[in-house]
Amino acid sequence: MGFLSKFPPVLLGGLLIGTLFFMPARVECGGAPLTATGDQLRALFVKRMIKYVLWPEGAAPLKGKPFIIAATDASKLRPYFTEDQDASKFKLVQWPAKTCHVLILTGASERSVAAILKNISGKPILTIGQNPANLRMGVMVNFIMLNGKLKFQINPEAADRVGLMISSRLLNLAQIYNGAASE
Repeated sequence: MGFLSKFPPVLLGGLLIGTLFFMPARVECGGAPLTATGDQLRALFVKRMIKYVLWPEGAAPLKGKPFIIAATDASKLRPYFTEDQDASKFKLVQWPAKTCHVLILTGASERSVAAILKNISGKPILTIGQNPANLRMGVMVNFIMLNGKLKFQINPEAADRVGLMISSRLLNLAQIYNGAASE
């Protein structure tokens, strides 16, 4: 024990405690690793993504007011938008809605998506889907599962047409859709 005797006991105790606190721990719930559903992940992505989109003046919610998120199938997402901390930031409504800042097109047919996009054409509404064909129709963000992970694609031209500016930080994380060249 010659090597350890050269260090003060306080330093050794601190090293032991530090090792215990900073060792990674496996998080389990009832013996199984924690997982999230696709809808839960999409809701989380949408909440985080909004921070990286700039709406034209007058189109974003007023200070202290929530972002209104409309969804074609709001019932699937509602459990993930009910937390007290989110209530002041986000309000989930069923589409059709009188007004919204974000429109999530889940479970809608291509024909329905095309009709909805025609209806909101020119309005600064961030549109989000989960079908690669949606990008071609003008949806701005598309979720895809790739190798078991949720990823997203962005159509920057569609966002530009309605005056939405998507941060380069978000664009760097996405697969960029460039019309026919992307297909």
